[in-house]
Amino acid sequence: MLSRSLTNFLYQNIAKPVFFKLEPETVHETMTAGGEVLGRYAATRFLTDQFFAFHDPRLSRTFNGISFPNPVGLAAGFDYQAQLPQITASVGFGWQSIGTVTWLAYKGNPKPRLVRLKESGSLIVNKGLKGPGARIIAHKLQRQDFPIPIGISIASTNKKWASGHEQLLDIAQSFQIFEQKDVRHSYYEMNISCPNTFGGEPFTTPDRLKLLLKMLDLMDLSRPLYLKMPSDLSSPRQVTLLKVANHHNVQGVIMANLWKKRESGVVSQKDTTVWMEHQGNLSGKPTWKRSNELVALVRNKFKNRFTIIGTGGIFSPADAQTKLDLGADLVQLVTGMIFQGPQLIGQINRHLAEK
Repeated sequence: MLSRSLTNFLYQNIAKPVFFKLEPETVHETMTAGGEVLGRYAATRFLTDQFFAFHDPRLSRTFNGISFPNPVGLAAGFDYQAQLPQITASVGFGWQSIGTVTWLAYKGNPKPRLVRLKESGSLIVNKGLKGPGARIIAHKLQRQDFPIPIGISIASTNKKWASGHEQLLDIAQSFQIFEQKDVRHSYYEMNISCPNTFGGEPFTTPDRLKLLLKMLDLMDLSRPLYLKMPSDLSSPRQVTLLKVANHHNVQGVIMANLWKKRESGVVSQKDTTVWMEHQGNLSGKPTWKRSNELVALVRNKFKNRFTIIGTGGIFSPADAQTKLDLGADLVQLVTGMIFQGPQLIGQINRHLAEK
């Protein structure tokens, strides 16, 4: 406990003030590169664990045949170059999503791709599925053993498509390479909700989602499939899409992705002005209320049909508890860790164990 309290003090009073004076994407790239180095050696993994992680067998749970040491996961969007799967367990995570991965490499949308909204506990995210491509990620991960369940988040490449058929083929190729290579991941995420790409969210209509899921059914995937859902669709539209998913080989849903309604008043007036000056959509606290509503909606309408993963606005142990109380089976975060520090993961798990 002393080490986590000390880590919290050091992050809030020394590291964070320095980091928040620097360009956020530079900080992100530096931290993920550092995490990759720490994950290479048993000694650095052990020391990281001593400072950050909290372990308790009471936190373990199993869904879709996957044993999660604890319910707190690192969401997709942070480790899109597959640098961290050997260190995230030592930070305290019970599972992690890599990506989002696309078949073709993409250098990212024009900068700035990340902008902090400090008053609102948020980031404007406009990376546009930046990444080296599925072949490189699969090659990097093959034959690695992972200390916690690792998932691969997949979407179509960020480009203009000549036809819907070509876009589906692009997605299929990403799934196929992870099926063929010796990558020891535990699940897939199908990201149908990244709004920072060419064409927006093409699979958030019932007909298009049916086509996508029918194709994935025919692929007979060897791992469970979770759908990462949009946050800004109305509840009736969400239910319509979930009814489609209900008839296909989909084991879980992730509620939900970035917030994109600029006139919704979810951030301060000052931060709204900043948002209006930039491309991209919001992570963190602005997603909190709607994410919670969607978690409760899925639990109420579909009972135990789907594993429900709550993500959006988790900045404290109480926030994680709220999502679980509303019906989430597991939770994910990224932005809360950036604003509060990596010791937040251990704090959440200690709180959950004590509850």
